[in-house]
Amino acid sequence: MTSIIKFTALSGSKDESPPCYLLEIDDFCILLDCGLNSFLDSSLLDPLKQYADKIDAVLLSYPDLTHMGGLPYAVGKLGLKGTIYATTPTFKMGQMFLYDLYQNKMEQQEFELFDLDDVDACFEKKRFQELSFSQHYTFEGGKGNGISITPYLAGHMIGGAIWKITKETDTIIYAVDYNHRKEGHLDGLQLTSDLLKPSLLITDSRNALKSTSFKKTDRDKMLLDTMRQTLRSNGNVLLPVDTAGRVLELLLCIESYWSQNRLGLYDVVFLNHETSNICEFAKSQLEFMSAAASIKFEQRNENVFSFRNIKLCNSIHELDSLSNPKVVLASSQDMETGFSRDLFIQWAQDPRNLIMMTDVIHENTLSSQLFNIFKQKSKGESIQLNQGRRVDLEGEELREYELKVQKEKDEIKLAEKKRKEEELELQRLSNPDQDQDQDIIKIENINPFKNRFDLSMDIIIKEGVLPMFPYFEKHIKWGEYGEEDDTMVKENFEDTMDEEMVAVDTVDVEYEDKPKKIVNQQFNIQVNCKLQNIDYEGCSDGRSIKTIIQQISPTNLVLIRGNDQCSSNIKNYVVDNLRVKNVYIPDINQQLDLTSDTNVYKVILKDSLVNTLKPSKLSGYEISYIEAKVEVDKESNNGTPTLEALQLNESIGHQQSFIGDMKLSDLKQILLNHGLQVQFDQGILNCNDLVYIWREEDIGGNSLINVDGILSDEYYLVRELLYKQYQIL
Repeated sequence: MTSIIKFTALSGSKDESPPCYLLEIDDFCILLDCGLNSFLDSSLLDPLKQYADKIDAVLLSYPDLTHMGGLPYAVGKLGLKGTIYATTPTFKMGQMFLYDLYQNKMEQQEFELFDLDDVDACFEKKRFQELSFSQHYTFEGGKGNGISITPYLAGHMIGGAIWKITKETDTIIYAVDYNHRKEGHLDGLQLTSDLLKPSLLITDSRNALKSTSFKKTDRDKMLLDTMRQTLRSNGNVLLPVDTAGRVLELLLCIESYWSQNRLGLYDVVFLNHETSNICEFAKSQLEFMSAAASIKFEQRNENVFSFRNIKLCNSIHELDSLSNPKVVLASSQDMETGFSRDLFIQWAQDPRNLIMMTDVIHENTLSSQLFNIFKQKSKGESIQLNQGRRVDLEGEELREYELKVQKEKDEIKLAEKKRKEEELELQRLSNPDQDQDQDIIKIENINPFKNRFDLSMDIIIKEGVLPMFPYFEKHIKWGEYGEEDDTMVKENFEDTMDEEMVAVDTVDVEYEDKPKKIVNQQFNIQVNCKLQNIDYEGCSDGRSIKTIIQQISPTNLVLIRGNDQCSSNIKNYVVDNLRVKNVYIPDINQQLDLTSDTNVYKVILKDSLVNTLKPSKLSGYEISYIEAKVEVDKESNNGTPTLEALQLNESIGHQQSFIGDMKLSDLKQILLNHGLQVQFDQGILNCNDLVYIWREEDIGGNSLINVDGILSDEYYLVRELLYKQYQIL
């Protein structure tokens, strides 16, 4: 029997909110992405709370806020379980992105959504499984037994993946934000045979109405020429970018242009908290880059990310040490946090400067406000901003902080002193020679010479002392470092603690970092600078999305991440042009039952039956027609039915079946190669005006090939060539 498949949209349905979806295959729960929006609104993940501890696996598509921004919160605060799966670049770049995001937030506010421990918990080696493209990973044992996952190249970002999930006869493709175009460091989406004709395709409709009006070369030229013109006018250029995703394509494009035009006079700066780590790791990921990048390394020993014209900075202080004018690529792309927001405040009022937006623009963000000004050409409009920043404590606040820190240290030292005293007392009480010490003390209390003139040997023996000069040997204890003296240790310990307590009163409090506080400041920014928007998002447009869905040709389709207009546009196209059984557009928290309605069952073939089979190969599979009877034994093979061959007198025979999928365009080329004159008119192949071939569908959606014509040599040749395109059983 086929698997029971259920799908629930937790976020990212009927709008452009970040993707987060629950896919259930029987009892195995898979979380598809776990993103947050630009405002880090954790309420988007509220529907995840009831499933967090049931998740068995998490599949990540890209290393950015939209697809994995909510992962630390889900792990640290919601108790998300399960192993996390992604490509190696998504693992490393995602970690760098979350570090940068956390530091950006902490510089502007008391950020409590997650901390660095939560980030590290996501990327622990025992929890995170790194995969390469086309690497099959099969779950063995437990609820996921027999389920296989495979990431395939998606373009868009380095390491970006579309996922193929299979179990027995069910195949599910999860593909969002893919890009079919080749870029400087990435190849585009490649639709191999492994991705075609799945039982279910889950994809987004966000860009259904988007049209790409520029070629890549024209787009690059517009971007770079605009930057160059601004620099020559003595203006600075700010590009708000993501941390470790699309920014790599921009860096590569600018580096190439600067080298070709010898623009070393102007500095280009990559600014975020993790720039060095990002660039160093990017150099090591050639296997996930384009073929052109690999060939360049093999032939010239040059890595595309070995920058000569781009400087790496981690703070505004480092940036200020460089001369103006300059180009700065700073995180984050929405300008809600990070260095891009700081630089906007500094540069927006200078008409010589340029702010260039290159990524997708989210609603209600600072970048969306600037985009509206750009569209309306309302230069000079003012924007109200609330900006938080950390400043050093001074005066009375600093003294209060020092007293608080000093009090905490005093409490720690007193607790440590008490602990050590208790340890010494416990050690004394647990001394194995304690009884001997007590005997010595007992003997010390006896004075054998009190009546020394009346002593006899009997009395001496009776008192338990030897007939010698009275000497009591001190008991010596030996430790790891030699002889130990409890009295001396105790005296030295007390002296040391007294000295430390005195020192506490005389030494100033020292900090690893200077104590700071958050100060919020209101800005009224008059936007006098130039604004430009050039699409560098790196996602397929509406026309390409429709073509890709048509090529994949799924049995069922689920449309996610798109408003009603976009989703309806894709749905109408699919219904009119494709043979898709069902198209779903789910609501948030709506559970879809996507179990395949097929007559597929799992059975065991007996050896006597297998030996009679004569299989034929088709698309990597072996197919054969069998006649057998079903035997069910609930006590063996876990109740799985068994097929046993029929006797010859029991066989009733069957009609021939044609197995395969043929396109009329392919058949036309085959007929032409055999010398026939063929014309394709209104879906009908006309062969020498003698034979006609066309395709129809029956009520069940099955494809029917019709052949009609005059009995002739051409007719029999066409029929023979047509039959060769199928496996006949």
